[in-house]
Amino acid sequence: MSGEPIVVVGGATLWPRSYREFAGILRELSGSEVHVARITPLDWILGSFRGYGQLVFEVASTVDRALLGSESKKVTLIGHSAGGLACRIYLGGDPPYGGRRYSGHRRVSQLITLGTPHLTEKKGPALITGVNDLFPGALHKEAGLRYVSVAGNSVDGASSAKARRRYERLSGDGGVTGDGVVPVSAALLPGSETEVLEGVRHNRRMGIWYGSNREIVERWWPRNSSLRAGA
Repeated sequence: MSGEPIVVVGGATLWPRSYREFAGILRELSGSEVHVARITPLDWILGSFRGYGQLVFEVASTVDRALLGSESKKVTLIGHSAGGLACRIYLGGDPPYGGRRYSGHRRVSQLITLGTPHLTEKKGPALITGVNDLFPGALHKEAGLRYVSVAGNSVDGASSAKARRRYERLSGDGGVTGDGVVPVSAALLPGSETEVLEGVRHNRRMGIWYGSNREIVERWWPRNSSLRAGA
Protein backbone atom coordinates (compact mmCIF):
# COMPACT_ATOMS: atom_id res chain seq x y z
CA MET A 1 0.00 0.00 0.00
CA SER A 2 1.06 3.58 -0.55
CA GLY A 3 0.13 6.88 1.02
CA GLU A 4 0.35 8.47 4.41
CA PRO A 5 -0.10 5.94 7.25
CA ILE A 6 -3.07 6.21 9.61
CA VAL A 7 -2.76 5.71 13.37
CA VAL A 8 -5.90 4.97 15.43
CA VAL A 9 -5.94 5.65 19.17
CA GLY A 10 -8.90 3.99 20.88
CA GLY A 11 -11.09 4.99 23.78
CA ALA A 12 -10.94 4.05 27.44
CA THR A 13 -13.40 1.13 27.37
CA LEU A 14 -12.46 -0.70 24.17
CA TRP A 15 -9.61 -3.09 23.43
CA PRO A 16 -7.41 -2.57 20.34
CA ARG A 17 -8.97 -5.60 18.63
CA SER A 18 -12.32 -3.82 18.77
CA TYR A 19 -11.05 -1.50 16.04
CA ARG A 20 -10.10 -4.27 13.60
CA GLU A 21 -13.10 -3.80 11.28
CA PHE A 22 -12.77 -0.02 11.50
CA ALA A 23 -9.12 -0.26 10.49
CA GLY A 24 -10.12 -2.38 7.51
CA ILE A 25 -12.62 0.25 6.36
CA LEU A 26 -9.99 2.98 6.65
CA ARG A 27 -7.49 0.85 4.74
CA GLU A 28 -9.99 0.29 1.93
CA LEU A 29 -11.05 3.93 1.81
CA SER A 30 -7.57 5.46 1.89
CA GLY A 31 -5.26 2.86 0.38
CA SER A 32 -2.95 3.43 3.34
CA GLU A 33 -1.61 1.22 6.10
CA VAL A 34 -3.57 1.53 9.35
CA HIS A 35 -2.02 1.01 12.79
CA VAL A 36 -3.98 0.76 16.05
CA ALA A 37 -2.19 1.87 19.21
CA ARG A 38 -1.84 -0.99 21.72
CA ILE A 39 -3.65 0.79 24.53
CA THR A 40 -6.11 -1.23 26.63
CA PRO A 41 -8.84 -0.38 29.17
CA LEU A 42 -6.41 -1.50 31.89
CA ASP A 43 -3.94 1.15 30.74
CA TRP A 44 -6.62 3.82 31.07
CA ILE A 45 -7.50 2.62 34.58
CA LEU A 46 -3.84 2.71 35.65
CA GLY A 47 -3.50 6.13 34.03
CA SER A 48 -6.23 7.54 36.24
CA PHE A 49 -4.00 6.74 39.25
CA ARG A 50 -0.48 7.17 37.86
CA GLY A 51 -1.00 9.73 35.12
CA TYR A 52 -1.44 9.19 31.40
CA GLY A 53 2.17 9.58 30.30
CA GLN A 54 2.56 5.90 29.39
CA LEU A 55 -0.49 6.04 27.12
CA VAL A 56 0.92 9.02 25.26
CA PHE A 57 4.25 7.22 24.96
CA GLU A 58 2.41 4.34 23.27
CA VAL A 59 0.85 6.81 20.81
CA ALA A 60 4.35 8.08 20.02
CA SER A 61 5.66 4.53 19.61
CA THR A 62 2.83 3.61 17.24
CA VAL A 63 3.51 6.68 15.10
CA ASP A 64 7.19 5.72 15.02
CA ARG A 65 6.33 2.19 13.86
CA ALA A 66 3.95 3.50 11.22
CA LEU A 67 6.53 5.86 9.74
CA LEU A 68 9.34 3.32 9.90
CA GLY A 69 7.72 1.27 7.17
CA SER A 70 6.57 4.24 5.10
CA GLU A 71 8.07 6.76 2.73
CA SER A 72 5.84 9.40 4.29
CA LYS A 73 7.12 11.83 6.92
CA LYS A 74 3.73 12.28 8.60
CA VAL A 75 0.69 10.29 9.68
CA THR A 76 -3.01 10.95 9.99
CA LEU A 77 -3.97 10.55 13.65
CA ILE A 78 -7.50 9.40 14.55
CA GLY A 79 -8.57 9.49 18.19
CA HIS A 80 -11.81 7.88 19.35
CA SER A 81 -13.37 9.09 22.60
CA ALA A 82 -10.69 9.69 25.26
CA GLY A 83 -8.11 8.58 22.71
CA GLY A 84 -8.49 12.01 21.14
CA LEU A 85 -7.22 13.60 24.35
CA ALA A 86 -4.13 11.36 24.31
CA CYS A 87 -3.57 12.48 20.72
CA ARG A 88 -3.73 16.15 21.68
CA ILE A 89 -1.11 15.56 24.38
CA TYR A 90 1.11 13.78 21.85
CA LEU A 91 0.88 16.75 19.47
CA GLY A 92 2.15 18.70 22.46
CA GLY A 93 5.16 20.96 22.36
CA ASP A 94 5.72 23.01 25.49
CA PRO A 95 5.29 22.36 28.38
CA PRO A 96 6.31 18.69 28.92
CA TYR A 97 3.77 16.09 29.98
CA GLY A 98 4.51 13.23 32.33
CA GLY A 99 8.21 14.08 32.30
CA ARG A 100 8.46 13.99 28.47
CA ARG A 101 8.23 16.77 25.93
CA TYR A 102 6.30 15.53 22.92
CA SER A 103 6.42 17.38 19.61
CA GLY A 104 4.17 15.06 17.66
CA HIS A 105 2.74 17.93 15.62
CA ARG A 106 5.86 17.66 13.48
CA ARG A 107 4.92 14.10 12.52
CA VAL A 108 1.16 14.51 12.04
CA SER A 109 -0.64 16.08 9.08
CA GLN A 110 -4.14 15.95 10.57
CA LEU A 111 -5.90 14.98 13.78
CA ILE A 112 -9.42 13.61 13.50
CA THR A 113 -11.33 13.02 16.72
CA LEU A 114 -14.51 10.97 17.03
CA GLY A 115 -16.76 11.60 20.03
CA THR A 116 -13.87 12.99 22.07
CA PRO A 117 -14.88 14.91 25.23
CA HIS A 118 -12.77 17.97 24.48
CA LEU A 119 -14.66 20.45 26.62
CA THR A 120 -16.37 20.64 29.96
CA GLU A 121 -18.59 23.46 31.17
CA LYS A 122 -17.85 22.78 34.82
CA LYS A 123 -15.14 21.23 36.93
CA GLY A 124 -15.01 18.01 34.96
CA PRO A 125 -12.61 15.06 34.63
CA ALA A 126 -9.02 16.00 35.43
CA LEU A 127 -7.72 14.67 32.11
CA ILE A 128 -9.94 17.04 30.11
CA THR A 129 -9.17 20.14 32.16
CA GLY A 130 -5.46 19.29 32.20
CA VAL A 131 -5.25 18.89 28.42
CA ASN A 132 -7.11 22.15 27.84
CA ASP A 133 -4.87 24.03 30.27
CA LEU A 134 -1.67 22.76 28.64
CA PHE A 135 -2.66 22.34 24.97
CA PRO A 136 -5.76 24.47 24.29
CA GLY A 137 -7.86 24.18 21.14
CA ALA A 138 -6.43 23.63 17.67
CA LEU A 139 -3.02 24.58 18.99
CA HIS A 140 -0.94 23.81 15.88
CA LYS A 141 -3.43 24.89 13.24
CA GLU A 142 -1.39 27.89 12.16
CA ALA A 143 1.59 25.60 11.59
CA GLY A 144 -0.47 23.69 9.01
CA LEU A 145 -1.85 20.82 11.08
CA ARG A 146 -5.44 20.07 10.19
CA TYR A 147 -7.95 19.45 12.97
CA VAL A 148 -11.31 17.74 12.39
CA SER A 149 -13.67 16.99 15.28
CA VAL A 150 -16.69 14.76 14.78
CA ALA A 151 -19.73 14.54 17.06
CA GLY A 152 -22.70 12.18 17.02
CA ASN A 153 -26.20 13.58 17.40
CA SER A 154 -28.39 10.58 18.14
CA VAL A 155 -29.56 10.68 21.76
CA ASP A 156 -31.48 13.48 23.48
CA GLY A 157 -30.63 13.78 27.15
CA ALA A 158 -34.10 15.21 27.77
CA SER A 159 -35.65 11.85 26.91
CA SER A 160 -32.95 9.47 28.19
CA ALA A 161 -32.07 9.43 31.87
CA LYS A 162 -28.85 7.50 31.21
CA ALA A 163 -27.66 9.95 28.56
CA ARG A 164 -28.62 12.90 30.76
CA ARG A 165 -26.41 11.62 33.59
CA ARG A 166 -23.52 11.14 31.18
CA TYR A 167 -23.95 14.55 29.59
CA GLU A 168 -24.16 16.27 32.96
CA ARG A 169 -20.57 15.23 33.70
CA LEU A 170 -19.49 17.59 30.91
CA SER A 171 -22.35 20.00 30.34
CA GLY A 172 -24.19 22.27 32.70
CA ASP A 173 -27.40 21.04 31.07
CA GLY A 174 -27.90 17.32 30.61
CA GLY A 175 -30.99 17.87 28.48
CA VAL A 176 -28.94 18.34 25.30
CA THR A 177 -28.16 16.01 22.40
CA GLY A 178 -25.08 13.93 21.76
CA ASP A 179 -23.86 10.44 20.92
CA GLY A 180 -25.19 8.90 24.10
CA VAL A 181 -22.00 9.56 26.08
CA VAL A 182 -20.58 12.90 24.94
CA PRO A 183 -22.81 15.90 24.15
CA VAL A 184 -22.27 17.60 20.80
CA SER A 185 -21.09 20.80 22.49
CA ALA A 186 -18.26 18.95 24.26
CA ALA A 187 -17.04 17.04 21.19
CA LEU A 188 -16.33 20.02 18.93
CA LEU A 189 -12.80 21.30 19.50
CA PRO A 190 -12.53 25.10 19.16
CA GLY A 191 -10.68 26.06 16.00
CA SER A 192 -11.23 22.71 14.27
CA GLU A 193 -13.28 21.75 11.26
CA THR A 194 -16.44 20.10 12.58
CA GLU A 195 -18.88 17.40 11.52
CA VAL A 196 -22.10 16.53 13.38
CA LEU A 197 -23.58 13.19 12.37
CA GLU A 198 -27.23 12.35 12.87
CA GLY A 199 -27.98 8.87 14.15
CA VAL A 200 -24.42 8.03 15.22
CA ARG A 201 -23.67 6.73 18.71
CA HIS A 202 -20.54 6.76 20.80
CA ASN A 203 -19.17 3.25 20.34
CA ARG A 204 -19.85 -0.12 18.75
CA ARG A 205 -21.58 -1.49 21.86
CA MET A 206 -24.32 1.12 21.43
CA GLY A 207 -25.16 0.34 17.80
CA ILE A 208 -24.27 2.46 14.77
CA TRP A 209 -21.10 4.34 15.69
CA TYR A 210 -18.47 6.48 13.95
CA GLY A 211 -16.70 3.49 12.40
CA SER A 212 -19.56 1.08 11.72
CA ASN A 213 -19.26 0.94 7.94
CA ARG A 214 -17.79 2.71 4.95
CA GLU A 215 -20.90 4.84 4.43
CA ILE A 216 -20.62 6.24 7.96
CA VAL A 217 -16.85 6.79 7.72
CA GLU A 218 -17.23 8.64 4.41
CA ARG A 219 -19.57 11.08 6.16
CA TRP A 220 -16.72 12.42 8.30
CA TRP A 221 -13.59 11.51 6.34
CA PRO A 222 -12.10 14.83 5.06
CA ARG A 223 -13.57 15.35 1.60
CA ASN A 224 -10.50 17.01 0.13
CA SER A 225 -8.04 14.67 1.80
CA SER A 226 -5.23 13.24 -0.31
CA LEU A 227 -5.80 10.02 1.65
CA ARG A 228 -8.61 8.79 -0.56
CA ALA A 229 -7.74 5.68 -2.49
CA GLY A 230 -6.93 6.65 -6.04
CA ALA A 231 -6.65 10.37 -5.21
